[in-house]
Amino acid sequence: MKREFFAVCLWTGLASAVVAQDRASAAPAQAERVRALAPLSVRGVNYYPRETSWGGMWTKTPDPVWRADMALAASLNINSVRTFISLSPALEAAGLLHPDGTPTAAYLARLNVFLNAAWQNGIRAILCFDVDPKTVEGARGLARCLRGVGAVVGAHRDDGRVLMWDLMNEPDDDAKWTEATREYLRASLALVRELDTNHVTTVGLTWRIDRLGQVGLPDVIQYHEYSPKGQLFAQGAARVSQSIANQRRGGGSRPVLIGEFGMSTARDSRHAAARWSAPMGAAPGTEAEQAAVYELVLSAAAKERVEGVAAWCLHDYPIGNPNEACFGLVRADGTLKPAALTLKTWYGKWASPSRAE
Repeated sequence: MKREFFAVCLWTGLASAVVAQDRASAAPAQAERVRALAPLSVRGVNYYPRETSWGGMWTKTPDPVWRADMALAASLNINSVRTFISLSPALEAAGLLHPDGTPTAAYLARLNVFLNAAWQNGIRAILCFDVDPKTVEGARGLARCLRGVGAVVGAHRDDGRVLMWDLMNEPDDDAKWTEATREYLRASLALVRELDTNHVTTVGLTWRIDRLGQVGLPDVIQYHEYSPKGQLFAQGAARVSQSIANQRRGGGSRPVLIGEFGMSTARDSRHAAARWSAPMGAAPGTEAEQAAVYELVLSAAAKERVEGVAAWCLHDYPIGNPNEACFGLVRADGTLKPAALTLKTWYGKWASPSRAE
């Protein structure tokens, strides 16, 4: 089929249960592509499986885990998950990458299983390429990475289960903002736009949208809302509104996505681990504080009518670092934190036009 004949659809995310069921049974090619985003249409969460997070996402996760997690996400009124496509040379040993950097049939099959698990629950995927600046240094490293990006995008350019392509996570961080990173962003943005006219592009910024002026702006402006909790609690939702305004000044009329936000609950006296193997930073809080952060961010997102948000993250993880282990909406024992109910309530409002105001 010629891609120019595919309709560009405005996704409202307001489908009924019957329509959702029809979509779940439809073939991927029948899922409409999403090019324009309505305000508050992306009701998202960042996702790794609880037991096989980060490097184990594609190499160790049993298929039933994805299916169960996507059903759990859908029960919280989530319709989008942001997860990460690794193109690290380490995946060669697992049989998921060819030496030239392109994904093997096994990798593409794993991705397809995940996308099916999400789509069967009415969830689309924001796929972020997990790029290490060191792996794109030099012409060979850059070419290797772009071959991988191009192969994944080319395989899913007509796939409505994919919501958008996220070219890199937090490249504006000082440690990542290298010439190699800039070259990768310029090249990958051009490549993805050439290969895929059906999906929009984004880049997961910490907040430095000014730095994208050096490489080009994606279709969707994305930033990660991690204002210091002292500032956030002192200034309230106005602090988030200010961050959104800063992104809009840099991005013009482009849609805005809060691609990450949240708080670690490592200081919670009832549910957190009694002791940690790593020192605890100033950011972690309690479950009550986490729920308060969700209320502030989601209320500001609704007031400012951004196109969507994606909380960090669905699960707590069994790792030793309290600054990363306890950001989840779901505790290690599978029970929901108060923030999960806050998110479910807000997302339920956004899913219904009569309740969204």
